[in-house]
Amino acid sequence: MIIGLIIRNFKVYKKINYIPLSKGSNFNGLIGMNGIGKSSVLEALDCFFNQKPWILNIETKNPDESWVMPVIAFQKSDFDLEDQKELAEKITSYILSDDEGTNAIENKNYAEHIKALRNNIPSNLKEDYYILPICLDANYNVSLGIFNTQHFKQTVFPDLQDDEQKQKIQYKQLYDRIVSLFTYVYVPKDIEAERFVSFENRDLQHLIGKELTDIVSKSLCKDAIGRISSELKSFVDKLSSSLDGYKFKARSSYQPNLKPYKIYNLIIEEFFSLRALFKETDAKDIPLVQLSSGEKQQAIIQLITRLVTKYRDSNKGLIVAVDEPESSLHVSLCYEQFEKLYDVSQCCSQILYTSHWYGFIPTLTSGSILNISCVSGTYDFNIFNADNYREEIKFADREQKGKLPIDVMVKSSNDLVQSILSSIIRNDCYNWLLCEGSSDKIYLSAYLKEEISRNRLRIIPLCKASEIKKIYEHLSIAIEELKESVKGKVYMLTDTDTQLLEYDTKEGLEKHIICRRIVNEGGTTRLVKIKANPKSPKTDIEDALNGKLFHKVLVTFKSENDELSFLDEQEREETSSFSALNLRPSEYDKMELFFSKDKNRNKVLFANEYVKILQGGQFKVPEWIEEIKKYFTNNA
Repeated sequence: MIIGLIIRNFKVYKKINYIPLSKGSNFNGLIGMNGIGKSSVLEALDCFFNQKPWILNIETKNPDESWVMPVIAFQKSDFDLEDQKELAEKITSYILSDDEGTNAIENKNYAEHIKALRNNIPSNLKEDYYILPICLDANYNVSLGIFNTQHFKQTVFPDLQDDEQKQKIQYKQLYDRIVSLFTYVYVPKDIEAERFVSFENRDLQHLIGKELTDIVSKSLCKDAIGRISSELKSFVDKLSSSLDGYKFKARSSYQPNLKPYKIYNLIIEEFFSLRALFKETDAKDIPLVQLSSGEKQQAIIQLITRLVTKYRDSNKGLIVAVDEPESSLHVSLCYEQFEKLYDVSQCCSQILYTSHWYGFIPTLTSGSILNISCVSGTYDFNIFNADNYREEIKFADREQKGKLPIDVMVKSSNDLVQSILSSIIRNDCYNWLLCEGSSDKIYLSAYLKEEISRNRLRIIPLCKASEIKKIYEHLSIAIEELKESVKGKVYMLTDTDTQLLEYDTKEGLEKHIICRRIVNEGGTTRLVKIKANPKSPKTDIEDALNGKLFHKVLVTFKSENDELSFLDEQEREETSSFSALNLRPSEYDKMELFFSKDKNRNKVLFANEYVKILQGGQFKVPEWIEEIKKYFTNNA
């Protein structure tokens, strides 16, 4: 993944700027005002990986003074760097060294940006990872960028300190290797959809994962083309000999043969010029060129999603960058667009996107958001973990004494509310289920898969009950005013926490929007109103699943998690998991410790395993799940 970018005199960026892009996750967004430089970041990376046309800053005349330097991080076991391994190890050690000598150099820019780079390296990437800043200038020459210092050369090239030519050769070899291992696909906001989905487009071929010339060459090899060229030459010579005073010959003394790659490209162009992307409808198939701008944008994201998640053999090293995926879309469709990109990020190296629609931010359980701002020509780059962005923004705002655009928090909630609201008043309306955690979504998506398909149900996690409360308060006011037009439904589901969050709900709106809290009572699980009894015990969704299946899955984690050693392997009843396990308080605490490990990562791992076994067997559906189903089925 690309964890940061050091950029100099490229498009809007003057001088040297360090831009953090990731805190270790692979779903990374860039937000900020129009013209602030979000797209410039994606374009700079396109120049680095694909050598696309370079755009100098308007005040820069010398191409040597413009360069981009992505900071690329990847696990050492993922790729073989071959002969460049030793150089990569030295560079990584240098970046991670915190050597005071690097900051003692009389170069303010260098010291400032190397410090920013080091501070941005996530702790989980400091072991078993390569951290490689590699620079390309506007002449497409590999250079050292900010590392063009004596200290760096002495450390990384101890045997070549005085031989800059050999240093450049070694660095160029490392660049070539990195570019061969990673595939960067960039989808600009203003791209012509018809051109992007054309099979001749190299970006599309990169997404497909196949070079079309390879397919053609299997049937039409170079030797065959050589024979064709030879026979045609013989034919031309024979024809020329029969002409009186005339002959056919090349326009120069060089007698060229047919070039295989040109033949392959002609075949590809001829074959695919007759084929285009169509949207399937009940009435007839509609060519992409006849779709609206928003529909074209949907088609591009749908194509990317399907190719990456369903078609490609391997997504290792694939980085996809999309400029404003919500462009030209009705607000009700924005969430779905980002949901698809998030799904893609789970099976490739990285997704980078720019956006002015912040409604997806409150739903993220992983990822990062970079806010770019500029005052009097000085850029500020503030990066936040998406799953905790509200707290991080508030803290950063205090630290920077109000310089941050705090309205990001307000806008993200408002955008999500608008998206939900506009989608439930459409004729082809959506339904929504808002829950707390990402593991909740995994369970609910499996149990409600028919409702997702049949009733256009969307399930989104909001991380915590306070977010659900906030969204409910905004939505309920709007729905009360528009209830005659509301066709879809919104179900808001929260856990029963030790410190219960209570708020008023409007019973008169429950046909359209409903809030329920999940709680265990006796041997059963109930869905109760937010302020209703019982208000204990503490109940998470993991306490309310099928007890037999829950125990079966939990046992599979026992061998690698000592805190689960208390578990026996006797089969349990199909009551609630809390009741079926019947744990002592100390044992329940140990199970809670298991789920909370690695920042609740075990919750997601467990949920995925639970769903996997659920789909392969016959297990009783919990009654509270059936109750939610009925809400969406009745008068749907």
